[in-house]
Amino acid sequence: MVSLPSERSLVAANLGEVDGEGLRVAGLSAQYPNLVQVPERFVRISFVAFAKDATIPLDNGWDSLKPYRVAFINGWKMFEANASGARVVHKVDKPDQMFRMLDDGRVDLVLYTRADGTQLARSLGLTSIAPLSPPLRDVDMYLYLHKKHQALVPRLGQALRDLKADGTYNRILSGIY
Repeated sequence: MVSLPSERSLVAANLGEVDGEGLRVAGLSAQYPNLVQVPERFVRISFVAFAKDATIPLDNGWDSLKPYRVAFINGWKMFEANASGARVVHKVDKPDQMFRMLDDGRVDLVLYTRADGTQLARSLGLTSIAPLSPPLRDVDMYLYLHKKHQALVPRLGQALRDLKADGTYNRILSGIY
């Protein structure tokens, strides 16, 4: 496993510097032509806004962000595409940066995944920060392999289906999320 900032991670996978990329939205092969999507969904993730003010309404989806100062991780394509209409947008390299910005009052909302953000806020001791409802979007996430490993894509897809069929998948994810 190689941990890189989000955008750099995609570039490295596309260049073949690493063998693949995980937990990404569908359709990235159009922008990163050397990446082949494994067609079986890996996991479904809720993308949410975190706030200190639990009364911020999100009933209008992405348009709800317009009056606020938001932060998200550079390279997260869904947020780049949908949150650019916010009053102020901060792109950061690491999740703890944006959660500290929220805690310090420098932003109003942090955009992240519900499970990871809840865990991170807890681990940083930021008890006044919580995810807002409804989610901005629930998304199926996929694995990608560099095209040099294209022959493995069907086998990896089948392995995921097998793990789901025998219950192993749910047992593993119940310990994570």
